[in-house]
Amino acid sequence: MSQQQPRYALQGVEVKSPQSYAFEKSGNVPISLYTGALDLKIPMYSIPTNGGKSIDIFVSYDSSGFLPHKKSDNAGMGWSMLAGGRITRVLNRFPDEYKGSPTSTSTNNPFDSGADLHGFLTGVRLNPYTNTQVYNLNSGAGGLNGLDWRLGSTQNGYEGTPDLFNFNAPGLSGKFVIGNDGNVLVESEDPNIKVDLSGMVSYGGKGFCKPPDQTIVIIDGQGNKYTFGGDFSKYEISYSLVDPGFSKDNWFNGFPYISSFSLSKIELTTGQIVNFGYVQDTLGSDFCSLTTDWSDFENNPKVLNFEGYFQDGARVDEWTNCPGGLMSCVNGNSSTSSSRETFALVKRSLLESIMYGTQQVKINYKDTGYPIKHYDGQANADYINEYVIDNIQLFDNNRLIKNNIFAYDDLGGNNKRPFLKSITNQQSNKVYRFEYYNTANLPKYVTKGIDHWGYWNGNDNNINLAPYDTYNTATGDYTLDNTYRDTNIQKYNVGLLSKITYPTKGYSVFEYEPAYYGKRIERNSASAFLPTLTNNSGVIGGARIKRQYDYSENNGIINNKEYKYTTALSSSTSSGILMNWPRYIYYFEFNFGSSTRKLFLRSSSNIQQNSLDSYNIGYSKVYEITAGKGYTEYDFTSYADYPDILNPETNNIKQYSPGSPPSSPENLYKNFRNLYGIDRSVLRGKLKTETNYTEGSTNPLRKTEFAYNDNIDYNSNNLRDNNNYVSFNHLSGIWVQGYKKYMNSSAIKKKTVTEFLNGTSITTLTDYIHDSSIHLNRTRENNTTSDNTVISQSYSYAQDFNNTLMVAKNMTGIPVRTEVKQTNNTIGKTETVYPTSLPTAQTGNLVLPLSEKRFDIQTLTNSTTEVMYDKYDAKGNLQQYTTKDGVSTTIIWGYNNTKPIAKIEDIKLAAIQQSYITAIVNASNTDAAAGRNNDESSLLSAFTTFRGQLPNHQITTYSYDPLIGVRSITPPSGIREVYLYDPAGRLKEIRENNQTGRLVKEFKYNYKN
Repeated sequence: MSQQQPRYALQGVEVKSPQSYAFEKSGNVPISLYTGALDLKIPMYSIPTNGGKSIDIFVSYDSSGFLPHKKSDNAGMGWSMLAGGRITRVLNRFPDEYKGSPTSTSTNNPFDSGADLHGFLTGVRLNPYTNTQVYNLNSGAGGLNGLDWRLGSTQNGYEGTPDLFNFNAPGLSGKFVIGNDGNVLVESEDPNIKVDLSGMVSYGGKGFCKPPDQTIVIIDGQGNKYTFGGDFSKYEISYSLVDPGFSKDNWFNGFPYISSFSLSKIELTTGQIVNFGYVQDTLGSDFCSLTTDWSDFENNPKVLNFEGYFQDGARVDEWTNCPGGLMSCVNGNSSTSSSRETFALVKRSLLESIMYGTQQVKINYKDTGYPIKHYDGQANADYINEYVIDNIQLFDNNRLIKNNIFAYDDLGGNNKRPFLKSITNQQSNKVYRFEYYNTANLPKYVTKGIDHWGYWNGNDNNINLAPYDTYNTATGDYTLDNTYRDTNIQKYNVGLLSKITYPTKGYSVFEYEPAYYGKRIERNSASAFLPTLTNNSGVIGGARIKRQYDYSENNGIINNKEYKYTTALSSSTSSGILMNWPRYIYYFEFNFGSSTRKLFLRSSSNIQQNSLDSYNIGYSKVYEITAGKGYTEYDFTSYADYPDILNPETNNIKQYSPGSPPSSPENLYKNFRNLYGIDRSVLRGKLKTETNYTEGSTNPLRKTEFAYNDNIDYNSNNLRDNNNYVSFNHLSGIWVQGYKKYMNSSAIKKKTVTEFLNGTSITTLTDYIHDSSIHLNRTRENNTTSDNTVISQSYSYAQDFNNTLMVAKNMTGIPVRTEVKQTNNTIGKTETVYPTSLPTAQTGNLVLPLSEKRFDIQTLTNSTTEVMYDKYDAKGNLQQYTTKDGVSTTIIWGYNNTKPIAKIEDIKLAAIQQSYITAIVNASNTDAAAGRNNDESSLLSAFTTFRGQLPNHQITTYSYDPLIGVRSITPPSGIREVYLYDPAGRLKEIRENNQTGRLVKEFKYNYKN
């Protein structure tokens, strides 16, 4: 055609490992009831730190449904180990750090057929703008570079769409994006998070395998520093190969951008460091070229993985006559088919160890013995087998404390996959066991027998991925009824967890049902092809939890819970909203004088991103019914409450490419790559109300209501909040759109609790207020009781006191001063004093509390120091404190400086002879190395000697089994408490003086389901 047209090539699909999708999904998906998911996590270990942060390792189950093309997660089908952390990337056109050749007249760009522009980060480093300039499209910030829209000058031209990064790590989650001025904007429940991208290096070229070392640093509001990336083992990279199949004639000719960055270390504010290690490779510099020998693949099977996916499409240009309907042109000679299978090599980043002090977690992997075939045309020898977790071990001082062993069943018939069968604690011999539905005959990984959302529908003989039923060429509307990609509701529970048996021998049974919805979001001619909520109902693949039965070890039923996803308890109408309705076909007519030229496009893929990294249906109302007890009604915010804001965003467009728009249908052409409104997804999936009822009653017992701050502006006093958006310049059809993406979170604003009793109601209201002009922290909580008494608690932070040291360390989310008022009268006021410069005699080079002050409520300018923190060691352990009456207490740390072993009252640390301290510290270190349940008589003897050396002081001593718990506490009275644990490491008994002494307390455990 004689005019410039948008790039119609099949859009590439981002290929990531199941592990990356698991981390991304855990950050993107709201709480389980809203999505109908089973909320099941099995803890492996938890490592406490002296910074108050726990490093948790657990395996998590995803019950959303069976996706044939999704490979096994690292703990078997549906099971992921969530440990450590990752930053995953959603690629928008080019990687942000891509370094192009904007002045080149060629279109030698590895990502699309447009100009070779820089990525967004590279561009803003050279030529930043304000977000207003970029949004306006005509203020000098954007323009044509050849036939492509660009930001910046011609020599520094760059794309207008930054990537979106998701991060997830212990105590840390959220999203960030690079702003138009180069500053990083963050969306997180912690409004103080800072992201440092100075370690991201811009680089260009293509066809090479290893990018330069890259790091991203995130600092939370407590001042803890998280470092991601750093070397090749800590990146995940997907290499899209030139030709389908796996052969020495294939090669990688793209740009090796990093799709996820793994957590390498956490530096705590106390000075402690948690390190994360990953499987090291022996890959050569050109391993992705596939033109050398096979040794790279044979020697690195854990970190290399192969993925294949289908893209199915066709194009008809210069269409003047189509007497047989659309399909006759698609199948005729005028059709240019672009159907293909894309083949990608994934270099994974596989967590192998976590190290903190003397404690270490090791994750070992094993070969399943078979691959999951990604391509039918290759021999078995051309594949790399899948790897899954073999065991997770916990060590202290190189001594094995716990070992959880994973076992698998290979299920699925001819197309087998690994299903987690059991997890056994080697030390206690306690076992979790798992069973699944419908695993006898599973399809090939590459089947086209899938529904519109990628779930299996059993039509494995299907050869076409882009269906339609009817298509109105005048309006652009279509139907998708009675197609080979319809959902098969008989397949809803294929491969899903049916039963878990706990170590107690009790068990739970899970029932699922198809995922029905009552409304869906569509783009049709009536809405100018902008997203609109319609009343069309239906069902998609996958499943939602319907019922859970919990049984005792004697097969007695303990709980019977049913879940209903309906608009009312007695209704059959689903409360679900389907968030994405597919479109495979585009048809346009262009007027050229007296003639009309036509363009037909069809495309699809077997990978549907939403099913992998997010959710398809959100349920605004869910009932949880417990047999014999009552029920709870949950209401959630949804798209109906918070749709994207379309106006003026979708009208803020400009034609950037020469030529005329189509005469029919122009609005569809504008939405060829979709026009976007202001995204309000952060406001959806939040609990709106929770109402409790007794069985058979419609009168509530208790109702809790929640309201949330708007993500566009929840603190009108704060300039940062009001301007916390990035402007995108997005290309669709022959237009460029300027739209805003706000990066605020949606913090709770109000909570109302109403109790109903004997015809009366009692209401308590809590307001959560954010109104500071210099930070986004919560400043007050106002609690109003039913008698209108108001108790207000206000918070002040480092910024309010201009503590530049704490601000520089980003310790800006720590409340420094708290004041409590009742009806405007102060009834309490306290302050924690921190250093304002370093070093100090008390804390050295660490920013730790120096003292605690309490103010006189009669004269608020007067304060009393309640406690002084006199001395910390280099690891941030408190060694001495002095109360307001002048009494000092000393704490001695042992077990390699990780546990308090002695507390001595009314004495300063300097007054204790060092040899006394050294003796008990050395004894504790020896005890730590001796193993669990060892004879600790030498340590107890050392404690006795220590007491005798300080006869005039009150002394309490402590012994431990590290990573298990305290083993004994001996107070000044000398009557020792002895703590006994079961093989699983749970506290079993407390006895007096020794392990056979008088029973003081006994503990029994049952599993809560």
